[in-house]
Amino acid sequence: MGYLLRAWDTKLCRIVAIKVLAGPFAASGAARQRFAREAYAAAAVRDDYVVAIYAARDDAPVPYLMMEVIDGCTLESLIRQSGPLEIEEVLRIGIQMASGRAAALRKGVIYRDFKPANRLLERGGAARLELTDFGLARAADYVSLTQSGFIAGTPLYVAPVQLSGKAVDRRSDLFSLGSVLYEMCVGRPAFQASSTAAVLRRVCDEMPRAIREINPNLPEGLCRLIERLHAKNPADRPESAQAVADQLTQIPAERHQGEKSSAGP
Repeated sequence: MGYLLRAWDTKLCRIVAIKVLAGPFAASGAARQRFAREAYAAAAVRDDYVVAIYAARDDAPVPYLMMEVIDGCTLESLIRQSGPLEIEEVLRIGIQMASGRAAALRKGVIYRDFKPANRLLERGGAARLELTDFGLARAADYVSLTQSGFIAGTPLYVAPVQLSGKAVDRRSDLFSLGSVLYEMCVGRPAFQASSTAAVLRRVCDEMPRAIREINPNLPEGLCRLIERLHAKNPADRPESAQAVADQLTQIPAERHQGEKSSAGP
């Protein structure tokens, strides 16, 4: 739905990233307006785990966002290279994802295309993860109304409600968060299938294979949380992204308590 450019800011003398709408999106007045609304909302988000937006222009020939450049890799490339992540990494990155998502939701920004490819990890030991790519998903909604079979989002990670045409809310992003956590734990997508149609059926009608059948060493609390995030009924999911972050924060203590109980007096 857009292009990403690496550019030099001549006024502040720094390298920046520029995201621009493309094709039918840039040509659609309604899509441009939606892009602008999302851009301004995203620019209001201030959080350690959300990429900083420096400027937004909706009056240019092609509307764009200018944002900070992250020196690192995507979460998707890390999983493809390393396979399942260590539990400490899953929890650390999961807390950052949920915290960043909560900060965006407090400003009314619903992401709609929450996936590993849009999570950026800084280089370094305890790499910080940042959410990026704001402003595109809602702009796609208008064009999707006129394109048969078009889905605003990535099928492997969208919530069932996005496929049914019903209103999307903050609980949709929680379903997608569950899919990203699942993939970090097992090294493959939760709803992987041989075709897009099969993926969509699985998202709408099936639960993914139980995580502990694939990786029995994962904490029970984490597995239960991911199952709740994948609930088909949005009301059965956790109440907020902040609640997810809080639960992830408690899991190390639960693991430690379980190890003490297993060891005995």
